[in-house]
Amino acid sequence: MRKYLLFLVAAICCSSLTAKKTIEEDHFVLEGKIFDFNIQQTSDQPAKEVQIIIYQDREIYVAFYSSAEGTYEFRLPIGHEYDIWFGGTTYVNKKVYVDSRELRKRKGGYELQLDIALFRPLEGVEFPMLNDAYVKIGWDNDYKQFVPDMTYTESRAKELEKIFKKIRKRK
Repeated sequence: MRKYLLFLVAAICCSSLTAKKTIEEDHFVLEGKIFDFNIQQTSDQPAKEVQIIIYQDREIYVAFYSSAEGTYEFRLPIGHEYDIWFGGTTYVNKKVYVDSRELRKRKGGYELQLDIALFRPLEGVEFPMLNDAYVKIGWDNDYKQFVPDMTYTESRAKELEKIFKKIRKRK
């Protein structure tokens, strides 16, 4: 799981504007790839057609599915808080919080690359740490990019890894 925490963070921290894309000055592009993580085998593969629900300022904004290759892309207006739910009924949902309230209009807009690993529910196993956001992301004016709250995310990842270890020992 540590691999996925680091992979997710690297994808966020390395986000930058792509010259090929046209992004409105008052928007940011949220894009990435979703992986289907096998807890027992600690392996992954692209997750196909995963439901993604985006809430803007706590109200549903849009719901859609990733591609058959697990990729997704969506443009969102800046100046709002977003709760993004990945998973639907096929996977244990992971929620990501993105705060874009500090962003200001700029030519070329912004881009947030967000890759995430999901796993399927297991009978009799609860994941209480996923009731809230797994990752919290905000804009850092010093670095001029989206940055995750690493302390928060690492604590969630440690809790999740404890449950994964128990699952692997059981079987």
